[in-house]
Amino acid sequence: MTHATPRDAYRARAAAHDDEVRRLDAASRRLGMVRFGAFLLALTPWVVAELSAAVPEAVGWASLPLAAVFFGLVVRHRRLRRRLRRVEVARELALRGVARLDRDWDALGPPSTPPPTAGPEHPWAVDLDLYGRASLRALLLRSRTPMGRRILDEWLLSPADPAAALERQAAVRELAAEVDLREAVAVEGALLDPVDEAVLQRFIAWGEDAPVVGRGAAVAAWVLPAVTALLAGGDVLGWVPGWSWALPLALQAGVAYRLGHRLHGSFARASSGAPGLRRYHRLFGLWEEAGGEAPLRAERVATLRGPGRSASQALSALERLLDAADARFSSLHPVVAVGLLWDVHVGRGLDRWRQADGRRMAAWMESLGVLESVSAVATLAADHPEWAFPAFAAPDEVPRFEARDLGHPLLRDAAGVRNDVALGPPGRVLLVTGSNMSGKSTLLRSLGLSVVMAGLGGPVCARSLRLPACRLHTSMRVQDSIEAGVSFFMAELHRLGAILDAAPDPESPSPPLFYLVDEILQGTNSEERRIAGRRFVRHLLRRRAIGAVTTHDLGFHAHPEVEAAADLVHFRESVDDAADGPGLSFDYRLRPGLATTRNALRLAERVGLTDPDADGGSGGPVSE
Repeated sequence: MTHATPRDAYRARAAAHDDEVRRLDAASRRLGMVRFGAFLLALTPWVVAELSAAVPEAVGWASLPLAAVFFGLVVRHRRLRRRLRRVEVARELALRGVARLDRDWDALGPPSTPPPTAGPEHPWAVDLDLYGRASLRALLLRSRTPMGRRILDEWLLSPADPAAALERQAAVRELAAEVDLREAVAVEGALLDPVDEAVLQRFIAWGEDAPVVGRGAAVAAWVLPAVTALLAGGDVLGWVPGWSWALPLALQAGVAYRLGHRLHGSFARASSGAPGLRRYHRLFGLWEEAGGEAPLRAERVATLRGPGRSASQALSALERLLDAADARFSSLHPVVAVGLLWDVHVGRGLDRWRQADGRRMAAWMESLGVLESVSAVATLAADHPEWAFPAFAAPDEVPRFEARDLGHPLLRDAAGVRNDVALGPPGRVLLVTGSNMSGKSTLLRSLGLSVVMAGLGGPVCARSLRLPACRLHTSMRVQDSIEAGVSFFMAELHRLGAILDAAPDPESPSPPLFYLVDEILQGTNSEERRIAGRRFVRHLLRRRAIGAVTTHDLGFHAHPEVEAAADLVHFRESVDDAADGPGLSFDYRLRPGLATTRNALRLAERVGLTDPDADGGSGGPVSE
């Protein structure tokens, strides 16, 4: 069934899953009652036989088949509960899809936590709202595996070159159409136990360790228990001297004692990620089964499939071995550890697993992280079919950024206003003027986020976009630091200096710098601000750089070099004189030329900062 909008599709899925949840929950309650009845029924013959002398003891044996029925119901009930849990998670994911479309950040859960590399020193992460409550990372489908989180963070913080971005884009386009697969992997991901990246890396390192059980110990683990069993049986039958089995048993105890410490250390390292890895084989299996035609996806799926056994098969086998290793926590462990040399057999099995698959684990996890990241971006593409996949300029083209109907991706579609924007080529600057709250900063963030999203391989919030390969730098949310002894002005100078350092020479073959500077040099007086700001722009005009600068200074462009190179655009507002004070409205439309309206004093009046003389105040004359 097709739906008019992605929101309709999510709501339909949520409703269908809700119906399934109610049906499965009712079935689970019924089965629970049947299971309890089966337990009482299985217990009855045994109790009657034990308490009544008139009832033959053979009646008690009737409990055995009834107990088998009970345990069969337990298994079936457990499977039903697991299915119910999956449908509940699917319903929650569909509701979260609606929340993403509505930009309901509270419903999307706690703010996304940035990695250490996304701090204030990053060239754009803070300025462009990559992380936090209302952020691009929060808008993307939440990554459940540590590899998925790490790789998606790398993509956000280091946009790919056009070749890699287009490779991601092909995989994103393909996966965006596979709704059921994306939901299935999202459900399996949500059911995973959390695994810390450091724990996972220790597990991967364990997979590359040298064998713990030598060949001699492996042979002894088979020979000694067999000899001990034969001699013990012969002793019982009187065929061999008594206690002849004690010697091989003592040797078994020696082997178990000698290898026990090393084996248990290896078991502990292998099991460190076991709670979180219990369901990874299901997640691997979904990707292996689905395959894919896009080169990036096909390459990663091929890594999961082989050669040899697949990632899902290998992890299933590992899970069984780790379950066997957990016998060391049993009270009967000393008996089986010596009598069967159980730990040696398990250790040998883990050694063979590592020899066959251990060194492939890192590649499997990396591939899973890439596929999960592609799925997150593909979900964004499916949520916004009206957004365009960007085109990249050829290396020999003049660098230009051209967008039609560009909007801010973190705003609801109904709330955002789209504008056509063009930047470049090098030697020109987009100079944006306008009043407070008119949309200048939002425009810059729309530009910067489109570059980041293009590097993800995803769509951008625009009808069309063509951009060159570029290096992004911004200066927007500058902060002072008491701890570091850095003033606001010095912090801004550091950011502007970093932008200048990143701009290549005009003849350089390097990708051009794409810079965005909001309210340049706010932290000093107007005259020095104008001089220093013009110097900054003039330096960039002579470099291989394209970008935009916003300013309230309507005379900033009045310098021969700047005026000749500046593309002037502005935002404006409308003022309505109401009874309770002037009212302001904004249409957020980008217009050519210099701003013609101002609103600072009117905004001040709205909060009570009126002229005290005009209000009949008692203060002396005030110069405005």
